Amino acid sequence: MVASCLRCLASSIVFFLALALTIEARPSKRSVLPNIPRNWPSGGNGLSGYNVPLSDGTQSLPAPNSTLKFITIGRGTQNYTCTSTSPSPVLVGAKAVLLDASPLLPLLPPGEGTAVLDLLPRYVIDFDFAAIEASQIPKLGIHYFDSNGVPTFDLGNNGLLKGKGLADIPAPANASVGSFDQGYGAVDWKTLTDAGGSVGLKEVYRVETAGGKAPPSCAGATKPICIDYSALYWFYD
Repeated sequence: MVASCLRCLASSIVFFLALALTIEARPSKRSVLPNIPRNWPSGGNGLSGYNVPLSDGTQSLPAPNSTLKFITIGRGTQNYTCTSTSPSPVLVGAKAVLLDASPLLPLLPPGEGTAVLDLLPRYVIDFDFAAIEASQIPKLGIHYFDSNGVPTFDLGNNGLLKGKGLADIPAPANASVGSFDQGYGAVDWKTLTDAGGSVGLKEVYRVETAGGKAPPSCAGATKPICIDYSALYWFYD
């Protein structure tokens, strides 16, 4: 058991360093990002042994009923606003880049790869969002809410998902509450299915969330309220 844990930890460190070596660490938020090649392979190969985490320990999301296509690391903001009728912030959108984890996963057995994936959001949230967004770290796509408020995942030639919520559960109690002065808690785990207008994708799971929850009150808040978050997004077709 100890040897297995040590192997998993070693694999986790190696995997994380593969990401971290593309980013110059700073004493505070990490922000300096060099250019690296964008022509990595994406998705498909090497994902057959991976299964999305569904349970927070007490509740579970419904299992997927389609084929896993991509696993990504999302880094961005959950965006809220305050209104005269609400004493607490209301979610109005999100913005995130989706970093492709798929090319790195064949380097690890699925069990250890899953353990590594589950750790990444709590590290990635400490990397500066604007710097990641502007960098040439391989990105599979972007996540945003469209003009009609529909959660949208644009993976370019790899597909488009216009989502509607199917189910959500609270993040586990040990989830990362967030970075720096935004430690309000981790947003829910959830699954979204096709709301119509999707291409090549049927559903997505947001799991292993870090940060993203709004402050409990609108007192002293500015508009909009942008809260840093990171999460794993598992895409299915």
